[in-house]
Amino acid sequence: MLGTDFVYASSYVRSQEGKLLSSEQLRSMTESKNIDDICKVLQDAGYGSEGNALTAANYQEVLKEAEASFFAEVKELSKDSKALNIFCYPADYHNLKVLLKAESLGVDRDELLMESGTISASEMAKSVKERSTMNLTENMASALAEAVDVHARTNDPQMIDFVCDKYCFADIIEAAEASKNSFVKGYVSLWIDTVNLKTFARVKKMGQPWNYFENVFIPGGTVDLQVFLGSYEDDFKQATEKFQAYNIAKAVSEGGEQIDNSGDFTLLEKICDNLLVEYSREAKTVTFGLEPLVSYLVARQNEVKAIRIVLAGKLAKMSPELIRERLRETYE
Repeated sequence: MLGTDFVYASSYVRSQEGKLLSSEQLRSMTESKNIDDICKVLQDAGYGSEGNALTAANYQEVLKEAEASFFAEVKELSKDSKALNIFCYPADYHNLKVLLKAESLGVDRDELLMESGTISASEMAKSVKERSTMNLTENMASALAEAVDVHARTNDPQMIDFVCDKYCFADIIEAAEASKNSFVKGYVSLWIDTVNLKTFARVKKMGQPWNYFENVFIPGGTVDLQVFLGSYEDDFKQATEKFQAYNIAKAVSEGGEQIDNSGDFTLLEKICDNLLVEYSREAKTVTFGLEPLVSYLVARQNEVKAIRIVLAGKLAKMSPELIRERLRETYE
């Protein structure tokens, strides 16, 4: 599709960007002593409805519904451009993970399922239960078969995550390539680099051998597998130099330093998320096209994550300072 095909859609999401929560609003929420006041601000910002007002008790449900609504709205605006499936496939694979783990434990965790994927949660549940691949992409079918097999052999639920993530990004890469849009392809490439870095950090912390990481590494990013493997025996301070040429260098140096010093992954994950927001801001220079729609969804995802951080922090009685430390950059 040409950029001119998105004239109305681009104009519409630009108008919606003005309704995004500002960093100042989020900061004020962290300072608020009354969680009901925070919920009122969020209700005014469009989270929740008259029949289902956002509260401290139901905020997870309301945010999940809001995310699904944002995705549906932008998909419709994009005339169902397959490129936007890059944001929908993670929900599909999240559902696949939830269903397989619940099945292995003999429990029902349907409340954790998401409706923002390319396949409804009920269809995915049926596919898993019946081991049917009729409604699945080729990669989803492979993920289902491999995750079941690997979990049966290892009894390690984390392997379900790793297998599903690998195939999820295979679907995402296919959608990005099909878009023939350099901005979308660049975003996906950076996204994969951040996922690989977070996996690299966690696998090292678990004390797993290098070949374990080799098996869960996701191809398609700018950072080659050998760069990670060449840093496997180093602490992050030593590894920093090897990542200097890449966009994730700051996450390695600053986030890695926190991991070396305290074992805390919070800063690394925050910087990785911020890198994606910073990249998405490049779309502000594009008048119309697929880019504004992609950046708007990134902004909305980031906003929902910020709201979860604030409300979860308030419910856990965290200090405003600690909550702010966890907040990501906003799109503004």
